[in-house]
Amino acid sequence: MVAYLKLFRWPNLLMVAAIQYLFRYAIIQPLLQSKGLELSLSHAEFFLIVLATMLITAAGYAINDYFDLRTDRINKPDRIILGRKISRRSAIFYHSLFNIIAVLLGAYMAFRVQYWPLLFVFLIVPTLLWLYSIRYKRKFLIGNIIVAILAGFVVAIVWVFESHALAAEGIRDVDFMNISYFSRVYALFAFLTTLLREIIKDIEDIKGDAKTGCKTIPVVAGVHSTKKLLIFLTVTIIILVGWFQIFILLRDFDILFAYLLLTVQIPFIIMINKIMTAKEKTDYRYLSLFSKWVMVAGVFSMFIFSFYLQGGFHLE
Repeated sequence: MVAYLKLFRWPNLLMVAAIQYLFRYAIIQPLLQSKGLELSLSHAEFFLIVLATMLITAAGYAINDYFDLRTDRINKPDRIILGRKISRRSAIFYHSLFNIIAVLLGAYMAFRVQYWPLLFVFLIVPTLLWLYSIRYKRKFLIGNIIVAILAGFVVAIVWVFESHALAAEGIRDVDFMNISYFSRVYALFAFLTTLLREIIKDIEDIKGDAKTGCKTIPVVAGVHSTKKLLIFLTVTIIILVGWFQIFILLRDFDILFAYLLLTVQIPFIIMINKIMTAKEKTDYRYLSLFSKWVMVAGVFSMFIFSFYLQGGFHLE
């Protein structure tokens, strides 16, 4: 059981669920209530969306480890699970099972909100994860972008389903600009911070990637050039978060401004120095964990946001 939990990266799965629940109940719900509306989807229906997302994510981890075994034997031989504690056949079985269940859940929820195109989301995402594992992970930048897009999807899909559920009830003339705005903000933050972390992990795994023919950014462009790209991405995130801080400061969200300064801006400024001085594999492993926790801290600002949103909020 412990081996399976490690294979499916249970802390990451819990994080996926936490992010989706936070966005629904800390952002969407109070903004709807400020307009005199309530959530359309029931708690049980929303749980099905979260479960489907977690199952697709777990399946993605399983298939990635299946196809990445050769590289992992070089990059992290002490952390290999497949072939030791779990058979590769089991990984394929659970990958297929989880995706089938997720597609069925997606089909039901698409029917529930009366918008069938949403079913294709639950077909396309597992396909992308499969292609990522067998091909795109080894390509220059493409694999990094795919993972980053899927990270943004974790946030965006919550509002996509809720908005279509409201539309199915005939609520079409309500101004949803506020919710769509925050959906884009947090999805973009998840995208950029995940892209940053994925490139850091590529530097960490450069030895195994180079030996197995992977054309990742550090393998093709070199570590020095990749570090410049990391600094550029970090500065970009700092600027965008700074713009958002000005946006919320003008609306007297002082505590949220301070929270983002302490948990996102200052850590990312420190991270620039860490990127410049990083040399060993352990340095990049530290940077990978560091960037992950900054991303988590940024996303969890939704919790603080909820206190401001209780009284209503308008972008104007």
